[in-house]
Amino acid sequence: MNPPPPATAPAKPNRKNFHRGVVFGTLLGIALQVGGYLLMAGAGTAMGLVLFGLVPFVSCFAVAAVVRGRRRVTACCLTAGLTTLSILLFTGWEGIVCCVMASPLLAAAGAVGAVMGYQVRGRLIDQLPDPDKATLLLLLLCPLFLAASDRVERPHRSVQQREDFTTETTVATGPERTWALIARMDHLDGPRPFLLRVGLPVSTRCELDRPAVGGHRVCYFDRGIIEQEVTDWRPPFNLGVRITGSTLPGRHWLTFLDADYEFSPAGLGTRVVRRTAIGTRLYPRWYWRPLERWGVESEHEFVFSNIKRWAGAVTGSPTNAPAKP
Repeated sequence: MNPPPPATAPAKPNRKNFHRGVVFGTLLGIALQVGGYLLMAGAGTAMGLVLFGLVPFVSCFAVAAVVRGRRRVTACCLTAGLTTLSILLFTGWEGIVCCVMASPLLAAAGAVGAVMGYQVRGRLIDQLPDPDKATLLLLLLCPLFLAASDRVERPHRSVQQREDFTTETTVATGPERTWALIARMDHLDGPRPFLLRVGLPVSTRCELDRPAVGGHRVCYFDRGIIEQEVTDWRPPFNLGVRITGSTLPGRHWLTFLDADYEFSPAGLGTRVVRRTAIGTRLYPRWYWRPLERWGVESEHEFVFSNIKRWAGAVTGSPTNAPAKP
């Protein structure tokens, strides 16, 4: 009786092929993501669900459909996503705050796309008589699908939505003094909220040429200015402005429209209510509205903390804690 043949050792993974597959998949993912961004956000006036959802979904779907192995798919999708965000940052197309805020939405859409692409590859493409032709057809359809989706969504995301955000605080000085502190803010400094530390514009001072309706008010930031026209001047109760111009850097999907302050007595101090209105073309609104509120209220908090510090210096009070939203 002949002895059984020796067992064949399992084949070792080919590192060269592994790295080659990762490089191919990564380049594919980067091409689809950067191409999709340039197609849909080139003008920078509106961004929608196609950009934040469909582009990462399609890119990771395509990667998973053409690259074998879960490890390769994961490596390609992660590397492509991080590289794309790095390109947007280093080219100045987007700021770090925008990239960080968009990352959870991009990651979720990409993960779903990778899982579905992996399933399609194993259960459909690999079962076809000629999987290579099917893969090539899939790659050709991806940019066409993104372009068609962009065209369908464009009328919806071009509509500007108005959002009003209101914050209030209590200042130690009376309404007349508090009004004077806010009407002309000569020097803003002190501790900054988190979003101002990581990239949002920081206001440094405001100047007013004429204390009356129609006056020209300019607020200076660390990276530009916002010009305003006074629309409501009723000291010491109401101060309103309309935004007439801005040189702040960044995309134009968000603009400041108007703002106002309301002052009312609160014991020995003053209750201050600040409202800021923005116009936005950033979708989906359920995702971006809370983040926009966070950004606007961070600006409010920074101004309020300065006003409270100035008021404390006037009254001799040591209070300089930042205002609570």
